[in-house]
Amino acid sequence: MDRDFQIGEWVISPRLNSLSQNGHSVRIEPKVMQVLLCLAEERDVVSKEKLMQTVWTDTFVTDDVLTRSISELRKIFADNPKNPRFIQTIPKGGYRLMLPVGEVQPRVVEPKPATASTRPPRAGKRRLILILTVVGLSLLLIAYAIGRYNSSATPPKRQVLAVLPFQNLSDDSQQEFFADGLTAEMISQFGKVSSEHLAVIAWSSMERYKHTSKPQDQIAQELGATYLLDGTVRRSGNHVRITAELEQTGAPARVWSNTYDGNLEDVLSLQSQVAREIAQEIRLQLTPEDQQRLANTSLIDGQGYEYYLKAKSESEAMPRAAGEKAEHLRSAIRLNPRFVPAYITLAMLYRSLASEGYADPEASYSASRAVLAKVLEIDPDSSEAHRESGWISWRYEWNFAAADREFRRAIDLNPNDAQAHEIYSLFLKSMGRFDESLAQSNRAIELSPMEPYSRANAGSLLALMKNYDAAMGQFETAVHLNPQLPYVWQRLGPVLVMQGKDQEAIAALEKARDYSGGGQDKIACLGYAYGVNGREADARRILEQLNVIASRGQYVSPVHVAFVYEGLRDHDNAVAWLERAYRARDEYLVYLNVYPEFRDLHGDPRFQEILRKIGLVSQ
Repeated sequence: MDRDFQIGEWVISPRLNSLSQNGHSVRIEPKVMQVLLCLAEERDVVSKEKLMQTVWTDTFVTDDVLTRSISELRKIFADNPKNPRFIQTIPKGGYRLMLPVGEVQPRVVEPKPATASTRPPRAGKRRLILILTVVGLSLLLIAYAIGRYNSSATPPKRQVLAVLPFQNLSDDSQQEFFADGLTAEMISQFGKVSSEHLAVIAWSSMERYKHTSKPQDQIAQELGATYLLDGTVRRSGNHVRITAELEQTGAPARVWSNTYDGNLEDVLSLQSQVAREIAQEIRLQLTPEDQQRLANTSLIDGQGYEYYLKAKSESEAMPRAAGEKAEHLRSAIRLNPRFVPAYITLAMLYRSLASEGYADPEASYSASRAVLAKVLEIDPDSSEAHRESGWISWRYEWNFAAADREFRRAIDLNPNDAQAHEIYSLFLKSMGRFDESLAQSNRAIELSPMEPYSRANAGSLLALMKNYDAAMGQFETAVHLNPQLPYVWQRLGPVLVMQGKDQEAIAALEKARDYSGGGQDKIACLGYAYGVNGREADARRILEQLNVIASRGQYVSPVHVAFVYEGLRDHDNAVAWLERAYRARDEYLVYLNVYPEFRDLHGDPRFQEILRKIGLVSQ
């Protein structure tokens, strides 16, 4: 049983592992859905033995797992086992579905058949052509559905689309990376639509909903979403099936649904035809550039695309995973020399290695710049390439005018890129343009409301603007989202110091130290707080720890050492280390004019000279 069916007032969608009632949807585990399907197909008493053999074939499990599945279904149906309406327990017999099973007819948007192909793509590339085509085709159909659903005489308000992590229905659990990667790529591509009427929630907020049991209306409320896109991916060898369903918040029925199989013929012609037809009717008014982005017909090697998705799924832990991640990306580029996303991910990896102190900044940033040059040669309008170029111009080259241009260009090209808004906010903060920075920060949070980094950055910015109540509200949200994220506690510490709450600041920074395993930037902030609080011995032990880290060959930012000396009120050593940071072209110096830790140095001519040499104040 693969089609949707109805039990009482509930609509069951086996392909999506979801149950819905009056616009309220709940996702369940695939095995729980299989139990329900088995009961629905039999329409009589089904023994525990048959259920176990059918659902958990070739897998040894106890009766407890079946009991838990039945309990989960009863919880969703609000079914009392002592007085059941849905599922009846038959003593020593099994279970029986009490209500009749009926058919439903979902609203399906059917793509028109493509024109005849002149020549089919090579078999070795067909699988990934299908996948990328399905992504672009799905996005166009979804945009069409949203536009149609909201068509009216007056312009609609901004609609917010959230793409839930697609469920992996493949027999191989190792294919999770494939389903996650496909979801992230769909979000990325749809985010490039330049419509002022649509916002797309970033993957950084959506990945927390993987395997969630939360009702979809609750998810939509948390994200401020007006539409939710849900789906599944089933992969078996070269065959791929993607099922997608679009729902509007509060609507009684789904807006759009469709299934794509790997036996589609001439998918490139189909994609182009759908793009042309939808562009004529879509309420979102896709520009020719939007249509071109979403109807990309480039061929791509399947193995290379798989390397890319594997690299995207790999941990960002430095430097342990960096070598393997870089090798996967180089393989992806070798097999797909014009595939821009692989280049962008490699450039970001080089940037992270430099920024986190795990590689020589000059070598890593030069490598990143070379990769980005190749991207811009392939696609001059790559928003990600302009965003990353802006980072290098800002953090390493200290070409602040160029950085500003690049960030604004990136946002013009992809207004739904939460990361671009977040990075531009940090840049504006470093320039002392706080009001502009706050506007970008708010936009980043709108696009990724469940991202704790953005919340912590907003808290730091609001504190610099002396709005401490709002700042603490952002930190409270950040801690709620991820109570063990070191970055949140690191950013909270200085804000507490600014308010004279030294003991609370030390407690927060000790958490940052512990959760990060003693990261150099975390312990440096802690050393500053120790010094401010009169704990000189503890502050000097931090200096010793930084020296040990440096002795192991890891780059230690002189700015971090200066933090500790300034906390000890040793202004001469603090300035000396800042001068050393300037000679090393340390990227943390871009914040020198707004660091609250150095506010007592602003009247020192030596400090002002460093600011002038960096370009943070006029000559």
